Amino acid sequence: MTWERGDDWSAEEMTFGVLPGTRPSRPAYPPPVPVGFVEPGGHTPGEKALRTQQAVADQYTAWRAAHSPNIDPDVLKDNAGAFQVSDAALALAPALNAVKADADAATSKVNDLISDTRVGDDVASQIAAQRWWSRAQRTLDSIKDPAKVAAAARDLVANADDKAVPVIAEELPDYLASRNVPAGWLPEVLADRVPGLSDAKANATLKARQHAILQQNHNALTHAFAKDTAAPQLIDPAMATAQPYGG
Repeated sequence: MTWERGDDWSAEEMTFGVLPGTRPSRPAYPPPVPVGFVEPGGHTPGEKALRTQQAVADQYTAWRAAHSPNIDPDVLKDNAGAFQVSDAALALAPALNAVKADADAATSKVNDLISDTRVGDDVASQIAAQRWWSRAQRTLDSIKDPAKVAAAARDLVANADDKAVPVIAEELPDYLASRNVPAGWLPEVLADRVPGLSDAKANATLKARQHAILQQNHNALTHAFAKDTAAPQLIDPAMATAQPYGG
């Protein structure tokens, strides 16, 4: 069998065995990793972190969509994880760290309020505290039923004036322990008497839960980058509350 053609075959056609008049397609390669990232901002560290995660996920999705379907599977395999070093991906950790720092600061505020709930170091404050506690202890000592001791202690906390709260915080836990009276209720009840503590605890709980959600988003995103899989659906930390978990 012979081919009839006006022009002689090219060396390329003869070498690669392609049909006359055609050329082999050029190999396809992954697009370059995106350069540059504009931080989306936000009113709070949590809002900024979520916006950053969403913007990074969008850039990652667009980058994956730009891949040619003709890229050799081995080339794709070798290129897996390339997005991890993009400017966008590198913006994730600082945004999350800011959320962690904000949550830690909220917890520190709670601890500061609790530590500040103590009797003053001056002699007058110490004497006044000792007198007040001596009267309260005599009342509690006169009660023999442990259940009634707990009830009386609750009343003591509820009805004490603000100046007595630091005395109660220092003395009552050890006293209840010496009488074998459960005191698991005491921190929460005392929190209601320390100005600002209840709100500070709720704020610290909320920020810790929001950080946990954003950490989950971060882990899912970085895992997708490493495995070259689709970007995950992100969870909005606004869904978190400070309410106790049910169940």
